[in-house]
Amino acid sequence: MSHRGHVLLGIVLRTCGLAAIYLMVLTSLDPGDIIIGLLLGLGIVLGLRARTVDHTDHAPLPVLLLASGRMLAGTLREMVVGTWRVVRFCLGGRAQPGFVEIPRGDRSHRGVALWGLLTGEAPDEYPVDVDDARGVLIVHLLHADDPDAVRERHRVARERTQRHLVP
Repeated sequence: MSHRGHVLLGIVLRTCGLAAIYLMVLTSLDPGDIIIGLLLGLGIVLGLRARTVDHTDHAPLPVLLLASGRMLAGTLREMVVGTWRVVRFCLGGRAQPGFVEIPRGDRSHRGVALWGLLTGEAPDEYPVDVDDARGVLIVHLLHADDPDAVRERHRVARERTQRHLVP
């Protein structure tokens, strides 16, 4: 595939990814919402593309496609599991709400933004703050009884998907 074809495919994939996030937030598949999501996604992709200096992708196309699929599947899984936890809590189940600090690691500003967006999709987990001085991302959870497991889950998500899509 030529460089131009690769760039065009990247624009299309990013546009569709942003549209998918928009539709998940709306919980809608209405044709009008799909069109609006695609237009907003395209506008964001082109707007950000014009501001970046390096237009090269950091991973080969098959890796990007696999990472995108894993990210979508993982986010949907977290949404379902988080919804179940909230329902159990609302029906009288126990919870140990609290804050967990997750190491920022090598995430760029865009990587942190992606982390926050994906983390906030699950109703039992909410990104609260980014402490640049200490290099941690702070998240509030309905069940914070095992902070090491939470940190490991976020580390695995970063390694399997997010680092391939956004540095």
